[in-house]
Parts: sequence; C-alpha cells; structure tokens
Amino acid sequence: MLVDLSSKVIVITGSSRGIGKELALAFSQENSNVVIVCKNCLTSANLLCEEINSRNGNSIVVQANVENKNDVLQLYKMVSNTYGRLDVLINNAGICDDNMLNLMSLKQWESVINTNLTGTFLCSKYLSRIMIRQGYGKIINIASLKGQTGSEGQVNYSASKAGVIGLTKSLAIELGRFGISVNAVCPGFIVTDLNRHDKEKAEIANNNSVMNIGYSLSDTVKFILYMASENLMGTSGQVFNLDSRIR
Repeated sequence: MLVDLSSKVIVITGSSRGIGKELALAFSQENSNVVIVCKNCLTSANLLCEEINSRNGNSIVVQANVENKNDVLQLYKMVSNTYGRLDVLINNAGICDDNMLNLMSLKQWESVINTNLTGTFLCSKYLSRIMIRQGYGKIINIASLKGQTGSEGQVNYSASKAGVIGLTKSLAIELGRFGISVNAVCPGFIVTDLNRHDKEKAEIANNNSVMNIGYSLSDTVKFILYMASENLMGTSGQVFNLDSRIR
C-alpha cells in the first residue's frame, strides 16, 4: 500500500537529533514540508535543514522551548503564516534525568515533566488551533512503554509518559469532533542520545525481547509515516506498542 505524504505540512518537535531527526528525513523523502523544531541544538537543526533542502526537500527550522508558552505561540504563528495549514503534529521532544526516588531532586522531576508532558500539552493546545480551523489534522505523541510499566530510577520519566498517554486519550475525545485524530506510539528500545551510553538498558531490552531490537527505529519511523498518511483515517485515542518484549 502506497503512502502519499507529498505537500503535507509536518511539525516535529525535538527533531534536531534522535528519533525526531530520522522522522524529519523520512518525511522529507516523501516530499512533505517539514518543520524542524529544536530547543538548543540550533546548529544540528540547521545542518539537517540544509541536508533536506539540498535534496530538493522543503524544510524550515524553528527554535522553540516546548515548555515555554511564548515559544510555542511563536511556533504556531510561524507555521500558520508560512504554510497556512498543518497536517500532522508529532510531539517528540523529550528528555531523561534519572535518579532513584529518594535521591531525585525537585529540579530533576520538574524538568522532565515540563518537557515531556507540559511540552506536549502546550504544542497540542496551540497548534491544534490550525487543525480546528481547517477541520482536519493528526496529532501523534511519542510516549513510552515505561509510561505503562514503570521503570526503576525513572519515576519522573515514567510519570511524564504515562501522562502523555492519558493526554492522548483525552485529546482524542475533545478533538474528534473537529476531524482531528490523536494517537500515541510507544517505541521499543531505541539507541538515541538519551541512552547511547547506557549498556545496561540495552542488555535488559535484548534479554526481554523475542526479536532483534535493532529493528525498533526503522519500525517506528515506518509506522509513523503510515499513521500520518491518509491510509489511517478512522483511528484515534489509541496507544500503539512497537516492541517485542515479553516480560
């Protein structure tokens, strides 16, 4: 089944590296208009934008801290003024700051909650205005299996992703009347800048998986491309686990 994403406007938060970068490249290869959103890694974001546009792609960079209301409003204005519409919002921006509960500072808790959960809330709140106005759109939230199972030493991260799942289901109910679908994806273990040096997590994921975890990134990108296309129009409020862990 062909995926036609040509001329679609796609906003991807946290897209200067990791999963977001791979998604930006994949959407650009499908001839989508890609809005690369970054907080601090402006050099990496600009290099990615140059790479995409050198291949006859169409991308722009917007520097925005997703936990900052004014930054998100500027992102909303940029997308609205540049394209006049928005087909897909992918809330991908996320951070980790691990520690055991009794050692975790309030700053560690708040920074992860603010980026992962509040950032998803703010981007959905303001960018969905474009979708409401046009009467259609898709919001895809990058959650985590840890939001379902919990994880030792990651109460902040697990709570933030559990919140994203709850937010997804509630937004689906609220926005469905406007023709907007809202779904979440929980990828399996993917090596990114968040966990690149954590061999223990990779070993645990390998031991608990019945398939090679090396497929996780490819599967996630392809699945999100499919979700963003018009091949999947009547599904909303769902959480998709892209993983093969059995325990």
